[in-house]
Amino acid sequence: MITAVIRSNRDAEALAATLSVLIPAVAQGVIGHAVVIDEADDAAIERLADETGASYVRAKNGEAWSSGVAQARGDWVILLEAGDLPEPQWTPSIERHLLTMAMRPALMPLRGMAAALREWGAVSLRSRHVRAGLLAPKTQILSGRLARAPRRLTVRRERAEL
Repeated sequence: MITAVIRSNRDAEALAATLSVLIPAVAQGVIGHAVVIDEADDAAIERLADETGASYVRAKNGEAWSSGVAQARGDWVILLEAGDLPEPQWTPSIERHLLTMAMRPALMPLRGMAAALREWGAVSLRSRHVRAGLLAPKTQILSGRLARAPRRLTVRRERAEL
């Protein structure tokens, strides 16, 4: 089971867009749980998380990913920012990765060459720190550093401009 961990970024509208994209993945059984991370203690964000059945986590600055991932129920997590919209048919790509690359993390890059290259360089060439777009075992994310460079998925995500 995969848990979607989503940083709200103080934007309820963008968070709603991301959560709506996850609904088909929940229906297919790919996503089993969602955690919404809020660094601003926003009542609208908390209400939206509650209405969608997601767990709500209030995090301090700098602890967002670890606070959210600690609440994940699954062994794998996918990290998203509010407004991230995976391409249609993203779930088969994730399922295939989990079947073929047992413990290797993966990256669902942002759409657009410059953004995708920036993300790829940040997680594969430099620090391997966690960031949005990653699909990885919960234990690796909690450590704050990926054990291996992620495999780049064929599907991308884009940011909703609301």
